Amino acid sequence: MKKEKKNEEISLIKEAVNNSKGIFISHYVGLSVEKFNALRDAISANNSILKVSKNTLTSIAFQDTYADALKDYLKGPNFLVLTNNDAQGCAKVLSKFAKDNPDNIKIRAGFYESFLDQDKILVLATLPSKEVLISKFMFVIKSPQVRLVFALKYPQIKLLQVLSALKLKKSQA
Repeated sequence: MKKEKKNEEISLIKEAVNNSKGIFISHYVGLSVEKFNALRDAISANNSILKVSKNTLTSIAFQDTYADALKDYLKGPNFLVLTNNDAQGCAKVLSKFAKDNPDNIKIRAGFYESFLDQDKILVLATLPSKEVLISKFMFVIKSPQVRLVFALKYPQIKLLQVLSALKLKKSQA
């Protein structure tokens, strides 16, 4: 590769890293083109980018970025997943694909708001979505209020039931 082409590749990777909020590094070997394209499509569906490049160029591009801590994981054939919005969705796609193809893909490390090793990425993949967590949190906040309203209404409801039962009993008599 000519030096101009290498510098262009480094600047493209550095720009992609600077424009993303999260990054995942995965090792791959013996992956068919069909499977790799399927993975690329699944990653693209999460509005993320799958990038394959040389480790030395990637390592140079990582300098002076948040991804600098990941340079030690650039050994062997790797691909990068760069995400801007849905790090959890990318982690789910990667972990599912790694589980389906254990001989071909191994998740190495990542960075999303902090350093993520393989175990943390798998935990991130198993968490419920942000919307589900928000709805559960809102339910927890709202629950005491709902119970209070029910507790205050219950005596009135019981009184109405007793009065209607008395009315029904008098009308039958």
